[in-house]
Amino acid sequence: MNQQPGISYTQPSATPAPIHDIVGPLPFFSGPIWVIIAAFLVVALLGGLLWWFLIRKKDKPLTSREAALAALGKLREQVAVGSDHDFGIGVSDVLRRFLGEAFGLAAPRQTTEEFLNSLQGSLRFLESEQAALADFLHHADYLKYAQGEATSDQRMALIESAESFVRSGEQSEKKEAA
Repeated sequence: MNQQPGISYTQPSATPAPIHDIVGPLPFFSGPIWVIIAAFLVVALLGGLLWWFLIRKKDKPLTSREAALAALGKLREQVAVGSDHDFGIGVSDVLRRFLGEAFGLAAPRQTTEEFLNSLQGSLRFLESEQAALADFLHHADYLKYAQGEATSDQRMALIESAESFVRSGEQSEKKEAA
């Protein structure tokens, strides 16, 4: 063989690298089954606690009756505060919103006269309830639009009238629910 300077040639070794046999699947977890079950229960318990404190609703929503009574209670606490005009708007809005939400009436969007005319011949309210409602709305309108004045006793009477009207259907609803 003719060798050139700087280049050398060696024969490859005759021993090949060892070939390893195929290994079967490795176990995911080789510990006892009770450890797996305990870990699953701990994760489920932590998930349940997380849901309990963070995701579930804290308070159930108020009914229209409860919301109206709460708003009237706030007005009662501040009966001597603010102008008669603002008081008239507040007490009227509470009752009109209640009528709209609880009975589906257009009271919040209608004038007093339009609303009272829509109740004529209606079987939804008794005549005495319609008269009390008309009296209440006229007094509230007097404060709102005629810049009328009301004493603390007159303001309290308006609140009590509104509360009485809101509570008027409460007993029949409790009987129906039972």
